[in-house]
Amino acid sequence: MKIGAYIAFFFGIGNLILGLVSLSSEYADQAGGKIGFGIGAIVLGIYLLNRANNKKQEQDEKDKWNKVNN
Repeated sequence: MKIGAYIAFFFGIGNLILGLVSLSSEYADQAGGKIGFGIGAIVLGIYLLNRANNKKQEQDEKDKWNKVNN
């Protein structure tokens, strides 16, 4: 899940940069879609990273609880 999160995050950053750069070019009408997609991909990447970290913490707590109770 972390690999997908990093891919989405960096893909979003790339699209956001391309969108901002294209605002000053002849393709300014397409910039809105790239910027929106970039922000969405960044949010998705951050969410997936947060979810992966939370799952790891929950698994560590579960393993610790199982060791204490067994």
